[in-house]
Amino acid sequence: PKYSNSFGMILRHEINKTFSIESGLNYIQRNYTLSINNNIGIEDLTAFGIRSYEVPVQFLTYVRTSEFWYLNVAFGISHNVLASDIVSNGEKENSYSQKTYRKNGGYRALLANLGMEYRTQEKGRYYIGASLHRPWSEISRSYPEYNDGNSQNNFNENFYIDINGNFITIDFRYFFTE
Repeated sequence: PKYSNSFGMILRHEINKTFSIESGLNYIQRNYTLSINNNIGIEDLTAFGIRSYEVPVQFLTYVRTSEFWYLNVAFGISHNVLASDIVSNGEKENSYSQKTYRKNGGYRALLANLGMEYRTQEKGRYYIGASLHRPWSEISRSYPEYNDGNSQNNFNENFYIDINGNFITIDFRYFFTE
């Protein structure tokens, strides 16, 4: 895994002064690098990205810590749909490639979030926090392949890498005033 990013929109519905429900739509771009090194001198890497769309539903509770500051804790689930399967070639030569196949129908994940919020009536709410995204199973499977033109070493039946899709984010959010 490499540095990745996500952005989206969240709607919050207050149940009472302590509890809320959040839902929305997020776009997630996860970046990966897969390298090959072996004992006959083959050394290459391929970089690829996995795009997905997430619909989270979280139950949120918050505690007022001062006049404008609130501590937030949220738990929930999300349904995620991967945009497409991925094929990428090596950076040095096209003999090395990888094919990543997405999980059909999407996948579900556990969400957990912890953060602080600064609230004002005039300027809205500013939030900073961290989130955990933990799928219940792998999200895709990557198959590396090396073909030097003389013989093809196709590892599809013998070797694959499960991509589990876990990640932690640093969240910056802004909520408009009502």
